[in-house]
Amino acid sequence: MEISKKIDRIQDFVNFGCVCKPWLWAASAAKFNAKRLPLLMLAEKEETHVREFYDISVGGQIHQVDLPVARGSKIFPTLGWLVVVLETNADMILLHPFLRKTINLPNPINLNEELVENGKTWLPYFDKAVLSADPCLSSDWVLMIIYDGIGKLAFARNGDKAWTGIDAPISCCSDIYYHDGQFYGVDYAGRIVACDVQGPNPSAGYVISRIPPDLGAMVGYKFYLAEWCGKLLVIHRFIDIRAEVKVFRVFEIDFADQGNWVEVTHMGNKAIFLGFNSSITVDASDFQKCKPNCLYFTDDVEQYYIDPRGGGRDMGIYNMADGSIEPHFEGESYSQITPPTWVQLKF
Repeated sequence: MEISKKIDRIQDFVNFGCVCKPWLWAASAAKFNAKRLPLLMLAEKEETHVREFYDISVGGQIHQVDLPVARGSKIFPTLGWLVVVLETNADMILLHPFLRKTINLPNPINLNEELVENGKTWLPYFDKAVLSADPCLSSDWVLMIIYDGIGKLAFARNGDKAWTGIDAPISCCSDIYYHDGQFYGVDYAGRIVACDVQGPNPSAGYVISRIPPDLGAMVGYKFYLAEWCGKLLVIHRFIDIRAEVKVFRVFEIDFADQGNWVEVTHMGNKAIFLGFNSSITVDASDFQKCKPNCLYFTDDVEQYYIDPRGGGRDMGIYNMADGSIEPHFEGESYSQITPPTWVQLKF
């Protein structure tokens, strides 16, 4: 235990924990299970399996973790895990980047029979993946994905051999989130759909709220879902013709009032981390380096990539109080496959 208290680098923790399970427990209990800000997983670099994680909580320290299985793959972080789409064999896995655990997921080929053509397998396109629970803490977890490039939904429970599609009356899902025992989705038309995958009709989605008519001008840009003080939020991201964030607007879905949208102009001490990851809400007062009432966003709106290197340009910290934007990462990190995105540090 005394040795573990001296560990500061995540890579050292990973190596320390590989000795045996008691050592892993000692390290995590001593330091890494404390409250920590999400890490910014940077884009992969050429000719290396090592992935860099930028830690804003300790002044921008870079943690390096060897992730050979994720090389060249599309990655979606959720609850400390990485959903990795392996381009080599069309498989998908859950990967814990710091515990070196993997869980096999159903092959996505069953999602669309048209993906097999002339004997060649074509992978569906993926936009997001969100867990209902941390597999380290519960075996009763469900993973939901947005796929196919037109925002379709599907899910798989722990142990499933195939994905189950969701029949939802929405056009193109922009984001998904697990909240209060159900999955929720929002499409680019501002419709909110609820999916109770543990209920009597798990493959059905139901529209429970729509964007108010007076906000119709918001339609066509990026929507996110997140949680704030136990409430479900819809966050709208407006992007101008230069492919840069111009403004965010945040709304609470009031389930007690027929799912009406109520604008939130101040989030108190909360900060929300947005991107290809499932949205993460933290209490900024727990961290010296975290700014309250701010949105930490990354470059995940692929149709607006104007740099040939891919995404990584339009990132920053949006201040809800005055609309100002400042950087959270000063360097350059670009990728056409997986640009920088937030990862929770969980053990």
